Amino acid sequence: MAAAWLCFLTILLDGYDTAVISFAAPSLAHDWSLPAAAFTPAFVATSLGAVIGYVSCGHLAARFGHRRLVIASVSFFGLMSLATVLATDITELTVFRFVTALGLGGAIPTAIALASGHADASRREVTASIVTVAIVIGGTLGGLVAVPLLRRWGWQGPFVLGAILPFISLPALIAWLPDGASQGGRGSPKALFAAGFALPTILLWAMAFLSFMQSYSFTYWLPLLLTSFGFDRASAALGNTYIGAGGIAGVLLMACFVQRVGCARYLAAAFTVGAGFVLLIAFGGLPNGTLPALLVLTGAGLGIGGVGQAAIAAMLYPAGLRTTGVGWSSAMGRAGSILGPGIAGAFLHLQWPARSIVALAAVPAIAAAASALAIFVLTPREGEPS
Repeated sequence: MAAAWLCFLTILLDGYDTAVISFAAPSLAHDWSLPAAAFTPAFVATSLGAVIGYVSCGHLAARFGHRRLVIASVSFFGLMSLATVLATDITELTVFRFVTALGLGGAIPTAIALASGHADASRREVTASIVTVAIVIGGTLGGLVAVPLLRRWGWQGPFVLGAILPFISLPALIAWLPDGASQGGRGSPKALFAAGFALPTILLWAMAFLSFMQSYSFTYWLPLLLTSFGFDRASAALGNTYIGAGGIAGVLLMACFVQRVGCARYLAAAFTVGAGFVLLIAFGGLPNGTLPALLVLTGAGLGIGGVGQAAIAAMLYPAGLRTTGVGWSSAMGRAGSILGPGIAGAFLHLQWPARSIVALAAVPAIAAAASALAIFVLTPREGEPS
């Protein structure tokens, strides 16, 4: 139980520090007199750094142990969040975000694998779901906290908080975080395609790629796009809070039903419903007063892909492959998160209407639903590929 809660805390902090750039972006754009599209490199660099962390964590956990890797990752991304306040232009901000994301990427798969490894086999999928939802909670609470921080201390405030919280948590991690199961070998990704895992792995990677593509387009660009909807810069940060609140509700619902319907089937339905709400926001012609409720509903459908893919990976792979499996599926997701915001930024640069850019998220969402359905059909019970 202690392992699960400490891993939950780690992922909560990771979720805040991952999303903090989106909270600060509107204020940065104002202070630095930059167009919204100028932040594309910083957003992409965050995802690229995380990908490197994800694909490296299996090898690092095998060599140094899960406990040491979690503690080192938390220390690193906390320190680099503080260093980010020294940025004076987009280039420096991009570099700081890339380096910070190396630590962010190393923490999440390792913490998920550690929590799953200390859970009973019958509750492993549920444990992975509940622990992973912390990344959504971190981003959601961050949106709430960011508003007063931005108004009082400007764009630096959220980054300073992103440094303070990890260092406050370190004594608890050092004192009580247990280590995980030893991985055989060096966590080679080749093993993910052996012993009957090849087809489930391909489907899982496709689903993660597509779901992260749409999710991170929302996470990174929504506050800036909401300013085009008539919201002020600080209030626009609440857009991610609404999405995140919906994501939390969606994950809690998934946790309730996962043992009956399985993550894959739940995700297929949720992605489809979420895509419908995206199109309603974009083209429904509804007043802005309805937008918070619609964003909550959208988050409930689309904001659970990261949690779902981690839960499937934690159930699919044995202990010796779990960190590698979660890491690589998350890396495939992050690859999608690089492409998604980049595409949205390109259309923003071409001066597409904000509502049309929002509607683009429905396309990968529907494709992710198809991938999730294929996982359910072809692997009737996650974790027991046939």
